Parts: sequence; C-alpha cells; structure tokens
Amino acid sequence: SCFLRRTPVKVRNIRFVYLVVSTMLSYVEFWLSGEIISWPVYLPSTRISVVFSLIFQAQIQLLGNVVIWYAASTSMLLYIVLFLWYLLRRQRKIYDIPEGCWRSWALAGAFCLGGWAVNYLPFFLMEKTLFLYHYLPALTFQILLLPIVLQHLHDCVLRTEALKQILSALLVAGLSSVFLVFRTFSPLTYGQPALSAAELQELRWRDSWDILVKRQQK
Repeated sequence: SCFLRRTPVKVRNIRFVYLVVSTMLSYVEFWLSGEIISWPVYLPSTRISVVFSLIFQAQIQLLGNVVIWYAASTSMLLYIVLFLWYLLRRQRKIYDIPEGCWRSWALAGAFCLGGWAVNYLPFFLMEKTLFLYHYLPALTFQILLLPIVLQHLHDCVLRTEALKQILSALLVAGLSSVFLVFRTFSPLTYGQPALSAAELQELRWRDSWDILVKRQQK
C-alpha cells in the first residue's frame, strides 16, 4: 500500500489565511466569468488561481498555453477566409484547388467549425453565470482545425518547394514555442517550485493576469 507523508506546516495566523481563502471563494464566480464574445481571443485564466502562496509560497494558475490558444483562433480565422475565397471563386467557375482538396476542405470545416459553433454559440442564449472553462470544448475543435489548415496550405496552396520549406520551418518554430511556453509557466501549472516575487512578475505577460505576488516579510 501507498502512504502519503504528511509534513507539518506552521501557520502563524490561521484566521488571516481563512479570511483570504473565504474572500477568494466569494469572488470566484466573478473572476471566472467573462464576456462570451471575448472567449476565442481571451487567454484563460488570469483571473483566478488556486493559491498556496500564503503557506507554501506557491500557486496554481488556470493559465493556458499562449501559443496554442492564439494559434487555434488564428487557424479558424484563416480557414473562414480561405473557404469564402474558394467559394466566391467557384461561383465564377474559377477552381483554385482540385476537387478532392475542396471536398476535404469543406468536410473538415463542417466538422470542426460545426463542433465549435455547437459548443460555443448556445452560450449567448443563456442567462446563468458562465465560466471560461465552458469554452474548452469549443477550443478543442479549434485545435483540431489547426493541423488541417497547415496540411491544406502545404498540399494545396503552396506551389513551390521553397514555400513548403518555409512553412515547415515555421511549424518547427511554433512547436518549439509551445514547449518553451509550457516549460516557462510550468511552476504556475503545477504549483512547484515556488517562485520569488521577481520571478512571478516576469511571468506576467499581460496586465490582465492577476498573478498573486506575496512580498517576503523582512
């Protein structure tokens, strides 16, 4: 059997800790809610964290990967632009891509954009308090669309080998950025190791990120 080792924690002012945690829970609904229309471009998180810093000098932020979040939204926007372009051109009997590519392109959009719309648009009709995590199912369909757009650009849009190599280089750079961002923010993802106040300030890439910074007492 497995046993968890319990490490005693000395808390000098338990009433203060209880007051802070209670206040956070009282406002968690406000922190997690947001404008629905901003969800596709709003990086999750930034307004609520599971805070351990009062005791352990560490915290867990509900912070997504910046690169993945915006790359997924960009891929959806690019898909819509290309789809409308192809559609208008086909109305004029101009076929920029083979028929097989067009069918695959349209089918992928029907699945991914349809799944995104079904999981996102109904929230505009709801009157209850909504949370940012309600957008995560829709975000999943955006992420699924990203490799489809990249493959379409490589196979059907880019004509020369040089352009395809540039796209491949950008893809490698993007994947490297995903890893670097994950590694950079992993202390806020897993709550360890604890960071200093200066290190936490360096991770605040946006002003809207309410990362708790607790000054060390002298």
